[in-house]
Amino acid sequence: MNLNTILLITLMILVIPFIIYFKNTDKKGKMPFIFACFIYLIIASPVIYGVINHKIVQYEDADIGLGLSFFTTWFLTICAFLISIYFLIKERSK
Repeated sequence: MNLNTILLITLMILVIPFIIYFKNTDKKGKMPFIFACFIYLIIASPVIYGVINHKIVQYEDADIGLGLSFFTTWFLTICAFLISIYFLIKERSK
């Protein structure tokens, strides 16, 4: 699979917890949206940096930084999913 395809799939899956968060919060306005976008950029930044670095610098052997950046982003995505599920359960129990 192409690296750009994997990056796109990763970033699209990363959006899902934020959609769940927005659907289950009762706070409306710009501040929760700005906060969620800021957190999204923080979580997505390791993998975006890793892919850009991989495209610019051509390594002769395996690029461990690229793998670690994907691992870090997927770990943070799982954490975001768990937090969004917590908000979902909290909202449904009311």
